[in-house]
Amino acid sequence: MSLTFDLQTFQSLFPDSVSDKNGTAIKYTVEDSDYRIYNPTWSSNNTVLTVNLDHIRSGATDDHATLIVTYDSNAGIESIEGTWTAGNDGYTIPKIVITAVDASAEFLGAVGALETVGISEAVANGIVEAFDTFCELFNTLSPIVVNLTDNGGRFYFMAVVCHTVNRMNASVTAS
Repeated sequence: MSLTFDLQTFQSLFPDSVSDKNGTAIKYTVEDSDYRIYNPTWSSNNTVLTVNLDHIRSGATDDHATLIVTYDSNAGIESIEGTWTAGNDGYTIPKIVITAVDASAEFLGAVGALETVGISEAVANGIVEAFDTFCELFNTLSPIVVNLTDNGGRFYFMAVVCHTVNRMNASVTAS
C-alpha cells in the first residue's frame, strides 16, 4: 500500500483560513490570536509527514512548533514527535547597539568641541544620556507590554497543534 496526502483537504479543514507565505502556508485566527500552518511535507518514502506551525505574536517573536508524524501502511499513526520553541517576550535594544551609538556621539562631540569651544561635547554627552535612558526604558517596558497583551494565544497553541494532527490524519489515505 502507498500513502497519499491531500493538501487541499487539509487546508479546507481550517475554518476561515487564508493563504500565507506565498502559498506555502495558511493563516487563521482563533479568538484574537493568529496561527500559521505550513504545508506538510512527506519524507522520501511517504511514511513521515512533517509540519511547522507558528503562533504569530505581535510585539515579540513568534512561537514555533514542528510535528513529525509517522504512519503505518494503513494510514494509522505509528508515532508523533514534536518540538516547541517559545518566542521572546518583547524586543530589546542590544547593548552592542547602545555602546556603538554612545561611542559615535562621544566621538563626534569631541571632534566638534574644537570648533565650538566645548559646546559640541556637552551636547553629545546630553544625547548619550538621553539615548541611554530611552533604551533602558524601552528594554524595561517592552516585555511588560508584551505580557500585558498576551491573550492566551500561547496557551491555545497546544490545541492548534493537536487539531493539526487530527486534520493531517484526515488528509492521509492508503491506497
